[in-house]
Amino acid sequence: MADLTQELSARNGVARTGELFAAGIGRRQLQAAIAKGTVERPARGVVMLPGADPLLVRCLTTNSLLTCVSAAEGHGLWVLQRPERVHLLRTDGRLVSERAVVHRQSWVTGDFGSRFASVADVVLHALSCLPELEALVIAESAVQRGLSKDFLRAHLPGRRNGRARAVLDLIDTGADSLVETLARTHLRRAGLRVQPQVWVKGVGWVDHLVEECVAVETDGKEHQKPASRYEDYARDARAQALGLPVVRFGYADVVHRPGEMVERVKAVVAARRSLGRPPVL
Repeated sequence: MADLTQELSARNGVARTGELFAAGIGRRQLQAAIAKGTVERPARGVVMLPGADPLLVRCLTTNSLLTCVSAAEGHGLWVLQRPERVHLLRTDGRLVSERAVVHRQSWVTGDFGSRFASVADVVLHALSCLPELEALVIAESAVQRGLSKDFLRAHLPGRRNGRARAVLDLIDTGADSLVETLARTHLRRAGLRVQPQVWVKGVGWVDHLVEECVAVETDGKEHQKPASRYEDYARDARAQALGLPVVRFGYADVVHRPGEMVERVKAVVAARRSLGRPPVL
């Protein structure tokens, strides 16, 4: 006889009873587990392990798929801010809930048995639904993983989708994290010329080359480790020797204080330009 806990664990802790019966779980076995409290029944036809992800439980109990920002991390996409309400895909129009944002249009069918809408649906919903920068980081990470920007644009026709298409215009290549994407966007909006991921001989790749004279690096958690900090200092010293000043920013600088970040970069650019000829890279 199949192991109920293993079967539920393989399904991220929650499943429809029909799936479990098909996998070899017996009705008496399931009823005994519910009576014992080993598993719970949040709704008719759905059982779960205690502590299962409430988003996935909500998905099954409403016969929906997670989409938009609620499904982005499940597809390995970047998320700037987790939502207060779950985002669900339900195309038949039968679900209305104050606790959920319900999306009703689907363009690409997701994988069979998945609790998530397809990557294409997730990104198109995000572009149509979320604030600009939140949509941008999801869309750019999906494009980095191979989703076609032309495909997205083609599925966002008309004036009502103008804002979503404008987000697509902000997408660029090369960013390794949402922090890089946001830093590049804020700097460009301030009127600065920004080249992402530029190779500098003797230094290596720099996250952003601004106005061809200042390197802007965005540091994640890995840069907090002593060995990484040492390498950063060494890289910065090599860049300085070439006449290329380096300015570093962390997550909080870029996400919560972008105006201050931009002003710091502008000041360093002005100071470097005052020295005359830009560095030869």
